[in-house]
Amino acid sequence: MELRAVNTCTPSVFLKWVSHIYAFVYYACIEMYLTCKDILETVPMNPESNRFTLNLGPIDGVHVTKFPNYPDLRGRLFKVYAEGPVPSFPVRFNTFEHFFTESKKGVFRGMHFQGAPHSAAKVITIVKGSAIDFLIDIRQESPTLGSLQIESLSEMTPSSIYIPEGVAHGYISLSDGTIISYRQDVAFCGNCDGGFSGEAVSQHLPIIFANTIRSEKDLNLPALEGFEFHSRCLQ
Repeated sequence: MELRAVNTCTPSVFLKWVSHIYAFVYYACIEMYLTCKDILETVPMNPESNRFTLNLGPIDGVHVTKFPNYPDLRGRLFKVYAEGPVPSFPVRFNTFEHFFTESKKGVFRGMHFQGAPHSAAKVITIVKGSAIDFLIDIRQESPTLGSLQIESLSEMTPSSIYIPEGVAHGYISLSDGTIISYRQDVAFCGNCDGGFSGEAVSQHLPIIFANTIRSEKDLNLPALEGFEFHSRCLQ
């Protein structure tokens, strides 16, 4: 008797098994992602150890307002702040200082804040160019402690961001000649000036953090991990 091997793995059966395996792997990956996501979102910051767990999301007290742009043959007009019946932000802001930064493409400035006893709130506005803006809540009593809020800034869609006291700020310039306006509600105090390395947001940058252009001061900022602010101000 001649024995012949019977091929039961027809193309249709093979494709059916492949589809089952693909579905199993796909849903296993989804389940793993959701599990990891839940773990990351529920890990709190530990004020005692100063270990930060950054979570992407909006920060309590930060307000972003976008404004219309009115271009014509002369150029353009745009308003970036208003008080009165329809204010730009739900909180009043009194400007004490107003200054600008102009940055080359690839410049990273941050992460900066002005701490006690002369804590500062500020309003930043994109005037020219484009940038990615980063905000990190470091307020120990804040409901959004450890949150990282990221905003895209472009001169084509003018916007202002109100940054409350205790929220660190930084940005990376995406084009040459990017101009950012800063308004601060108290005088600058060098002894209250605080900050930590932008390495904290490096995974969200379009280029390697080591390749960014930074000031000598920013190059020497401490890491966010274990960061503690100590004012040198005697008031």
